[in-house]
Amino acid sequence: MKCIQLDNLRLTYRRGRVTALDDLHLEVDRGSFVGLCGPNGAGKSSVIRVLAGLTRHDRGRIRLFEEEIRPGSFAHRRRMGFVLDHAAYVDRLTGKEFLKFAGTMYEVPGERLQSRVAELLRFFDLSDVEDRTIDTYSKGMKQKVSLAAAIIHEPDLLILDEPFDGIDPTSTEEIRQILLRMNRKGATVVITTHVLEWIESLCTECAIIHKGKVVFQSRMDQLESRLKALGDSGTRASLKDIFLKVTSVERPHKSLSWLP
Repeated sequence: MKCIQLDNLRLTYRRGRVTALDDLHLEVDRGSFVGLCGPNGAGKSSVIRVLAGLTRHDRGRIRLFEEEIRPGSFAHRRRMGFVLDHAAYVDRLTGKEFLKFAGTMYEVPGERLQSRVAELLRFFDLSDVEDRTIDTYSKGMKQKVSLAAAIIHEPDLLILDEPFDGIDPTSTEEIRQILLRMNRKGATVVITTHVLEWIESLCTECAIIHKGKVVFQSRMDQLESRLKALGDSGTRASLKDIFLKVTSVERPHKSLSWLP
């Protein structure tokens, strides 16, 4: 069963002069944990924003939970949670108020909502600042409250754009464990990150986006055979090896004149 199906997805900016997504194709199975990676400007955040309904694509087909998504479709969003490249929150609300607002929008029942707000604030170490407005939070605290809002309703599909950006190592590990537990419970999780080690340690599958296309997709346990298929005879495969191989074909070796 497929959770996400993107077919021939095209997205341009500046009246077609800049191509963000170029007939992109991506499929994500239900219950998988997928890491999206790629060079800066490859199109990763554009994919996330299209899935979130924040950016309208030029053409192509989107299917979520095996149903086609058309302009004006909203019901599927109740089953989804997002952390975007610019974290979503309302600055003038307190952390507690924002989580209550998010839970209400997702129709979390009253008593359960109160309990989850308190638990999420404790988990993300935000209890001491729960009555402060979010505009006074640090970057990491804003990221945490955005992530808390994304999971308050136990979404079937969780999509996270650079979820660990600005978060300290201890909290990062705690969040990592929560994501793994959500995935084991059946949620489909998609993350974008520049840190390939996170994909290798977290994900069941990876996809590399380059110049608006998915140029490589594989289960993590099949990387070695996929690397050999790309012409590398090495016996040990890493995502970094494949990433460099599929994104660096046209890049010349670079150096600086004053360095040996």
